[in-house]
Amino acid sequence: MFRTSLVLLLVASTVYTFVAPPSKASLACLTCIATVKGLEPKVLAEGDSVAEHEVKALCLKEAPTPAAEQSCEEYGDEEIGVIIDLIKKDVPPKTICQQLKKC
Repeated sequence: MFRTSLVLLLVASTVYTFVAPPSKASLACLTCIATVKGLEPKVLAEGDSVAEHEVKALCLKEAPTPAAEQSCEEYGDEEIGVIIDLIKKDVPPKTICQQLKKC
């Protein structure tokens, strides 16, 4: 009985993990990481001249779902400045997004 219950619980949790839609927080995190990765070559080539509208356009392109697009609108000058500064310091994208409280 215990073994059957344990197996059913394990199967149920595995199915939920793969079927459940991502939370809003994880969408923001995924979108942020993809945006930072997409910005890296531009920032390394152009430096501080990357404009806010360019970041938002790239974010919208990288957003995995329409629900994640809202997080793109939340990027302001301060966040973009942090992203640019940390990219130039070779900080990994996930760490940058954690600092921005997106992950």
